[in-house]
Amino acid sequence: MEGKVNVSVASRSTFGGVDDTLRFGGSGTIERTDYGWHLTYEAKNAEDGSAINSDVKIETANRRAVLINESSDGGYGMLLDPKTPTATQIKSDGGALTLNVVTREVSYDLGRKKDGSITLDYTLLVGMQPMSSLRVHIELTKE
Repeated sequence: MEGKVNVSVASRSTFGGVDDTLRFGGSGTIERTDYGWHLTYEAKNAEDGSAINSDVKIETANRRAVLINESSDGGYGMLLDPKTPTATQIKSDGGALTLNVVTREVSYDLGRKKDGSITLDYTLLVGMQPMSSLRVHIELTKE
């Protein structure tokens, strides 16, 4: 699967014992690269219409992902590696918050011609204390 795609994203988070699911829809482009796959897309939140721009790089050799999200509220980038915990910084008005990232899953099914999917499952921690658990599922259909 390569070229222009329609994107449907379900982002399920658990924060303080409360589950929440955000849904986004939009369009983007996916291409095969020398390291794996590269997806860029713009999508809008189904509830409030807020937009995000995302860049997802899937490294097939080591099953890692690099995720970069930009929105009107700011943005962040992180490395998702199921073999090794990583860290990321999220900028805020008071400075930057450093979060540890423990990845449970980076999976993808992008070999079909008309549709595909990416699943990213990870936990954000402040120090060693879990803050939020997220499962992001991206469905792609060829335009």
